[in-house]
Amino acid sequence: MDKYEAYEKYAEYEQVFENGGRAPRRSKSNKQPGKKPKVAEVRAQLTDFGDDVVDFVPSYAAALDPRHYERQWLIEQIKPFYQQNMITDVVRRVKGGKEANVYCCIAHPATEADYVAAKLYRPRMVRNLKNDAVYKDGRQLHDAEGREIKGRREKLALRQKTRFGRQLDTAWWIGNEYGAQTRLYEVGADVPRPIAHSGETILMEYVGDEDMPAPTLIDISLTANEARPLFQRVMDNIALMLDNHLVHGDLSAYNILYIDGLIKIIDFPQMVDARLNPHAFEFLKRDIKRVCDYFGRYGVRANAERLSADLWLPYMGSL
Repeated sequence: MDKYEAYEKYAEYEQVFENGGRAPRRSKSNKQPGKKPKVAEVRAQLTDFGDDVVDFVPSYAAALDPRHYERQWLIEQIKPFYQQNMITDVVRRVKGGKEANVYCCIAHPATEADYVAAKLYRPRMVRNLKNDAVYKDGRQLHDAEGREIKGRREKLALRQKTRFGRQLDTAWWIGNEYGAQTRLYEVGADVPRPIAHSGETILMEYVGDEDMPAPTLIDISLTANEARPLFQRVMDNIALMLDNHLVHGDLSAYNILYIDGLIKIIDFPQMVDARLNPHAFEFLKRDIKRVCDYFGRYGVRANAERLSADLWLPYMGSL
């Protein structure tokens, strides 16, 4: 059993547990730590890192059973960032999903931040993406280093969905997300600052405080006075994305973080180029409808069809 098969086995177990199924009995060593390491405590012990990171075990992983697949996967994926002096520890998992887990990490002082977030994609994430071909329409596939995939062997592996093909596919999705997030951050969109990516992991700005990550809009209640400016802020971001030829493709209250009256939009693997993808307008309309439906609960009146047309028609006229 290789690492991909092993982690898929873990993911299947976790999904059963999260769906309310009966979970296997766990040993006491599998419980989460009661006390979270503080930034100052970790940095007080900080020394120069060498190239040997074989013994690096983050606090979160140390609390898991040594045989637990999440432990093995986390250590392997996080090592490069530890070695490159970007993080010093992983203290908790803040989000679990079918495609990826997000972890809160204590940042290395070189990053000039207290915490960073690590988004680790699961090896089987491609299987969970519905109708993924429509997002790839009009785009060339690239590998983890951003090189266009042209080889016959690679194209055959992608077509036949072999293990190697799935690895290439995953690399495309991760590269697409990191590239889109970087581009949006550079033009001033409300997105977390991307820091680095390696393998199946993206490192980015952590949105939240020492105790809790920022909630998503779906998890909070707004007042009518809060809702209108936030709605406009989201629409401004959608317009800014389109001005830069990008459409989120899966925007909703589930992937818009809220903190101190501000928003951060997340999750960009399916983002498309409006100049190349023939489905871009349909994605834009769906994004705007979901946003309008959510803010409509708080009395914000908006016509999703009209808003979509008002953005799309001038954009097409400018090409």
